[in-house]
Amino acid sequence: MRKIIYLMWTDTPGQDYNARLLRDLAPSLRERVGVTGVQLNLVDDDVAPAVGLRMENSAQGFDAMCTLYIEDDAELKSCQELIQACCVQFSRYHVDEFEPLANTSQLTAAGQRTPGFSQVALLRCPQRMSYDDWRAYWQDVHTDVAITTQSSFRYVQNVVTELAGSDVACYHAIVEECFPAEAMTDSEVFYAAKGDPDTYQANCQKMIASCQQFIDFDEIDVLPTSEYRF
Repeated sequence: MRKIIYLMWTDTPGQDYNARLLRDLAPSLRERVGVTGVQLNLVDDDVAPAVGLRMENSAQGFDAMCTLYIEDDAELKSCQELIQACCVQFSRYHVDEFEPLANTSQLTAAGQRTPGFSQVALLRCPQRMSYDDWRAYWQDVHTDVAITTQSSFRYVQNVVTELAGSDVACYHAIVEECFPAEAMTDSEVFYAAKGDPDTYQANCQKMIASCQQFIDFDEIDVLPTSEYRF
């Protein structure tokens, strides 16, 4: 099974566009033979309170992210035609998925919004590091830091193996982290330290220090999104 992530842009972003993707695109993709799963990450009104968490250095961001889990490559062309009909531009990333923290507490029926929000981080390997050193630190060291210092209930690492489409910004990895809704506006909740200022400061400092080891903050893009799994 392959995992393919599409970053999508439209000239008509907003609730009508998001509703179209949920109503038409996701079900049509899911019906394709060989497609075992579809996920949409939407920039919508539900994550508007998290605007302070948004970071855009590519000046592009994205309007929607569509993820395919597909077993039959013969269906990829028809799937992409459906996606392309719903955007004016896209980038397609083939990825290897690692899920060190699966969502076991906030499960919903297919097509329903996952509670809270999904923070999508688009990562590049800094020029100061070799790719192997960058990936080793991220996956072998930082993973534990991220999970233990934050209130995330899902953490997915997508390592890019192939890029296609209208490339607007070449990323080396795409991270998905699901948080409770309160974390959009409450830093203590975000850092798993509600009502505990000392733990908040310690977790925040530990997380930032670790990020500085493998991320250039003027190269990262971070977008709060709503997650829908089909």
